Amino acid sequence: MTTRTWIDTASVTVLSTAAFCALMLCSGCRLHKVSIVDGYRIDDKGGVPMLVPDAVQRTNSGDLQTMIITLPAGRPEAKIRVRDDCAIQGAVFSLQPGSGSNNMSWIATSPSTSGWDTVSGKADVEAQWKLFIRELARMHDQGCFPSGLSTQFIRSAIAERIPLPANLVPTFTYSDQGERFVNLVPGMEIRIQKVLSTETPVNTGSRTSLHILTVDYDVVSHLGGGIGLRLSNHAEGGLRASLGTEDRQFLTLDRRFAPTSVLRLFLQGFSEEKEGKTKSDPILIGTSDASRLDLLTDLMRQRESVACVSQLGTVCVVLPPGGVSLSSIIWINGRRTASAFGTSLGSLLLRLPESKQGEALESVQVIRKLSPDRYARIQITRTVEGATQLLLLPGDRVEWKN
Repeated sequence: MTTRTWIDTASVTVLSTAAFCALMLCSGCRLHKVSIVDGYRIDDKGGVPMLVPDAVQRTNSGDLQTMIITLPAGRPEAKIRVRDDCAIQGAVFSLQPGSGSNNMSWIATSPSTSGWDTVSGKADVEAQWKLFIRELARMHDQGCFPSGLSTQFIRSAIAERIPLPANLVPTFTYSDQGERFVNLVPGMEIRIQKVLSTETPVNTGSRTSLHILTVDYDVVSHLGGGIGLRLSNHAEGGLRASLGTEDRQFLTLDRRFAPTSVLRLFLQGFSEEKEGKTKSDPILIGTSDASRLDLLTDLMRQRESVACVSQLGTVCVVLPPGGVSLSSIIWINGRRTASAFGTSLGSLLLRLPESKQGEALESVQVIRKLSPDRYARIQITRTVEGATQLLLLPGDRVEWKN
C-alpha cells in the first residue's frame, strides 16, 4: 500500500537565515529583505493534478474564480489612470482594472480549481488562453501596465496566481503547445549542436571524421529592459578559426540578437494544422516587443512549413535540425543544474542512487521565485507519483538531504 503524506508546513515555515543564504547563494542576505511564503499545493482530488496557489485573494462563482493581481510599480510617471480599453473580456479568461483605478492592481478571472473540467468541456481552454495572451500584448503596447514590465513578465504574474493543471504550467507560463514555441526568459539555456561542415579542417587528435560543434547560450536580462543571450560555452580559439561561415554564425547569436528585447524559440516538429505535410526546423526569432513577435509568428505560420520571414526590426535564424535543446536552470542544493525544459521533480529524484531516493523524497523542498524579494514553497505529495506531478520552472530552487 502506498502511503501519501503531505508536507508538514509547520516544520518548514521559514528557513533559517543561514539555510536561506545557502539556498539563494546570497553572500549578503541580511542586506536584502526577502520572504518565503506557502505559495502552492498540488491538488489531485478531482483526478487531474492541479497546481493551486494558496495565498491568493479570490472569490468563487461556480466554475470561475477571480483573484487580485498586483504588479510592481514602474517609473513614477507610469502610475496613471487606466483607460476604458485597458481590459480583456474573454469567455474563459478576463482582466479588469482593480478598484484603485491605477495600472498596478488588476482583477483576473479564470477557471476555479473545481471548475476546470466543466469549463474544458465547454470551450477550448488553451485556445482561449492564447487569445487572452494576444490581448495582453495589445494592452502592454497601449501603455496599460506600469512601464518597464514586459508582456512575458505580466503573463507569468497572472499564470502563477491562477489554478492550472500541473502538467500545463510551463505551457501556460511560457509556451504554446500547438505551435511548439517557447518564449525565452532569464533562467533558460539553449544548447546548439551541429555536425561540422565536411570542408572544415579540424585537428582534434581523434580518429573519427565526425566533429560536433557545441554552443551554449544563457538567456539573461538586459540592463535597459528586455532579454538577450550570453555565450556561456563555445569553441576554443583554434577551432573557431577553422570553422566555415555556416558553422561560425552559431557563435555570434548573442551579437545578432542584441538589438532585440523579446525572443521566441520554435522547436523542431510538425504544427497541428500541417501535420503530415512537412516538418519545421528549429528557429530562433527576436523583435522589439511582444505584439511584433506575434505578428512575425503569424507570418511564419502562413508558409507551407514554419520558416523565417524577412521583416524590418526582426532577427530570425534557422538552427541545426535535431541539434537544439532548451533547458531550465534549476538550483539543486545550491548548485546550478541545466535540466530539460518541463522536467519534473520526480525525474530529478529518480536520477539519484536508489539507496538515496527515499531520504531525498522525505526531505525535499521546492521554492519558486515570484519576485526579486519573494519566494513561494510548493507542497507536494511525498510519493514518486506526487513528485512527478510537479513540473519545474526556470529558477526553481530544490533542496534535499544528501
